[in-house]
Amino acid sequence: MKIAIITGASSGIGKAFAYSLDCAALDEIWLVGRNTDKLNEIKAQLKTPSRAISLDLNDKASYTELDHMIKVQKCDIEYLILSAGIGYTGRLEELTLTEIVDTISINCTALSAVISVALPYMKAGSKILTIASGAGFLPQPEFSVYAATKAYVISLSRSLRKELSTQKINVTAVCPGPVDTEFFAGLKNVKEYKKKYLISPQKVVNKSLKAVKKNKPLCLPTFSMKVVHVASKLIPTGLILNL
Repeated sequence: MKIAIITGASSGIGKAFAYSLDCAALDEIWLVGRNTDKLNEIKAQLKTPSRAISLDLNDKASYTELDHMIKVQKCDIEYLILSAGIGYTGRLEELTLTEIVDTISINCTALSAVISVALPYMKAGSKILTIASGAGFLPQPEFSVYAATKAYVISLSRSLRKELSTQKINVTAVCPGPVDTEFFAGLKNVKEYKKKYLISPQKVVNKSLKAVKKNKPLCLPTFSMKVVHVASKLIPTGLILNL
């Protein structure tokens, strides 16, 4: 059975991926998230047979449960979309311990664990898309933990791409700037200029799927993120931080 697994599928980029993959000739789409009602709403709108899988990826038991489900169904994973993520704005000293630990757990630990669970069920032609962020290219004061976790995602994706190259499994790190999602809307004290660069989740998904077809290691959905990426290579980090 050929499937796509989408984490963080209840909203935002994950939700947009579900709609876009509805015409990808898959046997099933597995929608993974914590909000069962929202997952079921999306499932009802898809033509492709789908499963609403309510899992809290902050709980290590969820990895074992997901592994068991894949094994029992004898799945071949065509797409693994890792869009589950959280983040909080504010100086590190202002964040609660729970906010710090949960951000690292979801953005780094859970992402890595789900990849580990999925890899035995992937083969040549399978695709892994990690939803990173342009924030991962540079440290970001008052968004430091989130940016650091996305730097981890980018680094992991690049290494994993090399490791899986002989198996012809494609890995693409998607690095958008601000995206018009519930996540962005829920952030506190967002710099006003960032709101000018908001793009839709669907645009991120469209660009991502094009990047995958071209076997690109990075997807930079907007010109502004291309500029940030180049700047992070050419301009000293200290100078950028001061600016």
